[in-house]
Amino acid sequence: MIATLTKDLPHSRRLPATAICSCIRFGATFCLIIAVCLFSKVGLCAIAITFSNANVIALNDGLDPPTRATPYPSSITVAGLAGQVVTKATVTVFGFTHEFPSDVDILLVGPQGQKSIVMANAGGQKKYSVTNLVLTLDDDAASTLPIYTRLVSGTFKPTDGYAALGYPNLPFDFPSPAPAGNSNSPTALSVFKNTDPSGTWKLFVVDDVSGDTGSIDGGWSLTLSVAVPLLIGRIQTNIVVSWPTSATNCSLQGSAGLSTLWSDVTNAPASNGGRYYVTNSIMGGSRFYRLIQHLP
Repeated sequence: MIATLTKDLPHSRRLPATAICSCIRFGATFCLIIAVCLFSKVGLCAIAITFSNANVIALNDGLDPPTRATPYPSSITVAGLAGQVVTKATVTVFGFTHEFPSDVDILLVGPQGQKSIVMANAGGQKKYSVTNLVLTLDDDAASTLPIYTRLVSGTFKPTDGYAALGYPNLPFDFPSPAPAGNSNSPTALSVFKNTDPSGTWKLFVVDDVSGDTGSIDGGWSLTLSVAVPLLIGRIQTNIVVSWPTSATNCSLQGSAGLSTLWSDVTNAPASNGGRYYVTNSIMGGSRFYRLIQHLP
């Protein structure tokens, strides 16, 4: 399993300077958590990291489907992201080949137990064989996988073709060791949002009809956008902003608005229970906070 940073991460051209995706706003009379927030020294609000398992997945055929692929599951271990949470996940399979692609169903299970059916009964209800496709499953894609026509390489929304045909759930469960009761798993990678990415991610692949075989020759990859969660609370006339101590080389900044200058919060953070805490007096008007990570 190999972890690689998204290309051009250190360069400010990856996102415009105004691309602030989440901050905390605190007014004199209210407290609101908008989202998680992580910024590097060049203004990135999240870091995208790709983890890969390039081993072949054999799409086996059997007389009593659904038939498990080999290996089952195919796994990727994510490490080095302690204290961060997932803000977005995408999955890519490489070298997808099958004689009858709609036989193939794929379930992704995260290390904290969340699960998503990312592909099922897609690629034609007739025998449209395909060879060496690269398929990326992304909630933000423009379209779903085709249900009635041939699969082609590209980026698609996770797709459950059984739902398009009127089934309330898959007509079967992915067999053990997949988590029990998985036939009603959501068809959305957003189920992994705000979860701890650390641990083993598992891709369960089955062939649900007898008679045809295939493979995923190049294995699969998992791309995670991750961020450090900032939390905020109020104690009498003070606000307290905190973040995990595992987020190293970071400093807290504040601003009166998203379009104004940011400045370092000079109060030294106190450490307690695995989190840093900074206490500030409540000021008039609104206040925004962000966490800057100083990259080497």
